[in-house]
Parts: sequence; C-alpha cells; structure tokens
Amino acid sequence: MPEGSYAFERFPRCKLNLGVSRRQLWSALRTEFVVFGGKAEGGIAYKLADLGDLPDEQLAEVIPQIVSGCEILVRDGFVWGRSPSAHRPIQLFPLGSPVVTAFNQFNGRTPLGEASVRLAQMLGWDAARSFAYARGLFLCLVMVGICRPAG
Repeated sequence: MPEGSYAFERFPRCKLNLGVSRRQLWSALRTEFVVFGGKAEGGIAYKLADLGDLPDEQLAEVIPQIVSGCEILVRDGFVWGRSPSAHRPIQLFPLGSPVVTAFNQFNGRTPLGEASVRLAQMLGWDAARSFAYARGLFLCLVMVGICRPAG
C-alpha cells in the first residue's frame, strides 16, 4: 500500500460509522447499557461513535487499549489484527512505519495525549501533527474493533 494510505493525521472530525453485525449486537447493547448507566449516575458518558467529534483536549485524556480477545499478528512485513467478532485478520499497517510507534503506546495505561507526545519525541514531529496522527490511528482502530477507550 502507498504511504498515503496511512495518513492518519487527515482523519475527519465526525461521528464514527460503527456498523454492527448480528454477531456484535449483544456486545453493542451491553456497551450502550454501560454508557446509559454512567449518565444515570451523574457522570458524562460518550458512545464510541462520539469519539470522532470530541475536541482534542477531551480526546487527549482517553486511554486507548486493545480490545480483549483481539489477535495482533506480524506477517509479510505488516501488522494484522483480528477483532473478537471478525472471522479473519485484516491488514492494519506496515512494520517500520511511524504507525508502529504510535500503536505501541495503546497499552491501556497511556492517555492519547501522552502517546502523541512520545510519538513527537521519537519522530521529531511537531505536537499538532503527532496528536492528529495518534488520534486518527486510534479512531481507525476503534472503527475496525481493535481498540477501545480503557475503563
């Protein structure tokens, strides 16, 4: 794939399109129940689809993590991922690209803002580009069922 295919810094600001298959229905309903429960307790809760619309300051506090039960594979010079609901893995990104540096920060402990700072330091990028890149990668991985916010 050409490098332009991994231009995560250009990810649009919009609600995420999270199509739900029949297999994913119960999981999606459970997530909605947890979100509703958080609102009922007086907290602020967001649906996964809302992540693409969040301001950078709020999204920077989100802690990305790999979904439990996902498979991450390295094959043919690429990183592949299979969500728990998928039948087969999909090609995510090439090894040796800046994506790997960002992806390795999605460990369930590091906020997205901190991951982007580390990315900027490791690659010599400015803060705006680094955050946009980490944001786009995270949101793309949320859309394919590989990542979710921790907690």
